[in-house]
Amino acid sequence: MEKRWIKATTILRPTIKVAGVRLFPFCLRHRVALEALDSPVLDTTKKIGPTDLVLAVRVLSTHNLDDVRKPWTIAEQFRIALYNHSPARFIAELRKLLIYFEAQSLWPRVWQKDEKPKSVAIPWQLTIVASLVRNGVPIETAWTMPEADAVWLYFANCKAEGASVEIISDDEWDAMERSKAETTKAAVSDSPAPNPRVN
Repeated sequence: MEKRWIKATTILRPTIKVAGVRLFPFCLRHRVALEALDSPVLDTTKKIGPTDLVLAVRVLSTHNLDDVRKPWTIAEQFRIALYNHSPARFIAELRKLLIYFEAQSLWPRVWQKDEKPKSVAIPWQLTIVASLVRNGVPIETAWTMPEADAVWLYFANCKAEGASVEIISDDEWDAMERSKAETTKAAVSDSPAPNPRVN
């Protein structure tokens, strides 16, 4: 089992090229590193600058966190200056990064039965890694496999262990969304019109 997982990680290929660098598939280690750096690339409501982009590219192009702590290279300094000078080039690279994140976000949609929430003392990323390791995945593979794969495996493990979790298909999700929209529309049409204010 272990040999099979190790073999699977050795054939992982880098994905899209952003800011002149090939990015690896987005993994839990990348997420934790970007969160530790308070990177705005994980939050679409935050403004992203050229330095944020180049730093994110550095994180996403390695699995070794020591590489993230190194001083800026000449090439990175050049790219930051270039993107500060040329907003059009910066936007073009930023779009590539957004495409990269969209392609990596293939998480399952899940439905969990209403239960009393249990207090969780550890981050969800570590919960997923711990579950994978408990089920035979080497820890390095758990941290560096594509995040969507890790999440799918986690929920499959939860389901196998008897958790009240159901994975929802795209058709089921669309039907739920249509039902929700129709219910909202009906509630709005049934509500009484406000009385005009009389002075």
